[in-house]
Amino acid sequence: MPKKSLHMKILLWGWAVMLCALLLTFWFYYGTVAEELANSSGQNTSRLLNFVRRQISKSETSPGTSSFQKEVTELGHDLGIRITYIKDGKVLADSEVQEKRLSKLDDHSDRPEVIAAEASGSGENIRYSTTLDTRMLYVAKTMSKEGEFLRLALPYSVIGERLDRVKWNFALVLLLIAIGSALLLIYIGRRTSAAVTEISATARAIGEGDYSKRIRIIPGGEYQLLADSINTMARKIQGHIEIIEDQKNKLDAMFDNMKEGIMVLDTDGKIESVNRSMVEIVPETKNSKGRMPLEVLTRHEIQDSVDVIINNLNNVKSDSIILDFPDGRSMNVTICSFNDSNSRRKLILVFHDISEVRRIEMVLRDFVSNASHQLRTPLTSIKGYTETIIDNPPQDNHTLSKFLNIILDNANHMSKVITGMFALARSEYSGKKLRSEPTSLNETITHSINNLTKQAASKKIKITTGHIAENPVVGTDEGLIQIFENLLENAIKYAPENSSIKIETELKGDSITTKVIDEGPGITPSDTERIFERFFKLDENAVENGSSGLGLAICRSLVRNFNGDIWVESPADTATGTGSSFCVKLPVANG
Repeated sequence: MPKKSLHMKILLWGWAVMLCALLLTFWFYYGTVAEELANSSGQNTSRLLNFVRRQISKSETSPGTSSFQKEVTELGHDLGIRITYIKDGKVLADSEVQEKRLSKLDDHSDRPEVIAAEASGSGENIRYSTTLDTRMLYVAKTMSKEGEFLRLALPYSVIGERLDRVKWNFALVLLLIAIGSALLLIYIGRRTSAAVTEISATARAIGEGDYSKRIRIIPGGEYQLLADSINTMARKIQGHIEIIEDQKNKLDAMFDNMKEGIMVLDTDGKIESVNRSMVEIVPETKNSKGRMPLEVLTRHEIQDSVDVIINNLNNVKSDSIILDFPDGRSMNVTICSFNDSNSRRKLILVFHDISEVRRIEMVLRDFVSNASHQLRTPLTSIKGYTETIIDNPPQDNHTLSKFLNIILDNANHMSKVITGMFALARSEYSGKKLRSEPTSLNETITHSINNLTKQAASKKIKITTGHIAENPVVGTDEGLIQIFENLLENAIKYAPENSSIKIETELKGDSITTKVIDEGPGITPSDTERIFERFFKLDENAVENGSSGLGLAICRSLVRNFNGDIWVESPADTATGTGSSFCVKLPVANG
């Protein structure tokens, strides 16, 4: 037995479409006729309104008087129209209303045509008039004085009658067509079978995302191929969706977990999405969807490059920019274009943090520059005296010994400079804080004094200690010993013979300040900050006194690594104006 077809459903749809087409035709035709009739009536009324406006403007009577009401009434009867004169919403004259009833009329300031006239100078409206008990076409216009309006009204009945005839004639034709087509539909149509209903339900389920749905009861005849095609389509879509979801999950995982910041721009060059790393790099991009890169990044270089690529100017498809941010970070921004599914150009911006690379490059440049600057003088001296000894050897041993001692002093100075530079590089350019732990001040200070006792004795300098706090501080034994040895060595170097150096500590709050006080010549106020700079020396005779200009710079770097501070107070003795006090402030270790 052959399966039932969808002829009936198709014919029903065809019948509905036909009726809709006829209704749309009627609606369009009826609207066009109504609009043309309304426009024609409105134009005629506007011309009458201009005529009446001129007549009233020439009148010598004042609005609101009986003579003015009489004049308006006569003019309205002569023209066969209703004339209304309105001031501030109050009707002062009306050709269809007796004078004694004018005061009882409603406020006309809320009438649509009056509101439109007040806004643009003229207005019109079609509505039912309770005063005249009929539909009217109203046209209003402003008068010369502010708040005064002239309004004309014409019966809308003529237009309505013509439109009603059109409407009823078309409705009759539409009814006859509908009845005839329905009879024909009943004659040739058949009801839809359950199998076709299942095909529709399965197709609808697949369209809503249920790709596991299949047609189990397959009708025969012309629907067999349709059912097989739907089942095959569902299987393929399900497979493709699984692949797409798998790829999407992989891309989302990569997108969110990349260290590089990713910014995707739409076809208008506006931000479409950003990944988590981009928000960490520039927090302002968190809620930046729909904004231009310039609004978020405030860097015109990126915006200029984006505009060039998105507009395909000069056939540029990619670009690379290095940006330096005010906080010291450096970013290498790579901009590349791609086409979406509709072949529209979009952009991807990749922000790669190269701050560490740039920092290392700067360290290398500084290191090479400083090394060449500091080693040039002693190396020249060594070379000169060596060439002298080789080319013209001194005849006496005293002169030869003097030359060799100068060479040795310069070599020792070079060794000290290189050692200091490496120590500073380890402490300042390591890229991270040094490991710290609770450390005893007393032990590190004692150790430092013991290491420099011999050097102090050579100048008959006595190192004494005052009160030393017992509280441990944040630091390391090696780091604190290096700090205090540099400060003591610096004090011994500049202190006069037969003087003393004193070390004392002061506990204040959650920090301890250690002072190394000498009796040297002191430091001028202009040099109190510069002495902590690399290679800055108060004594220009650097080789003879063994100064490398790095000791105090190393101290400052180490102290800052331990979250402390270092400074100098000079003069230490205000009475004599001499001496210096180097202060090291370190936090007290918890526990």
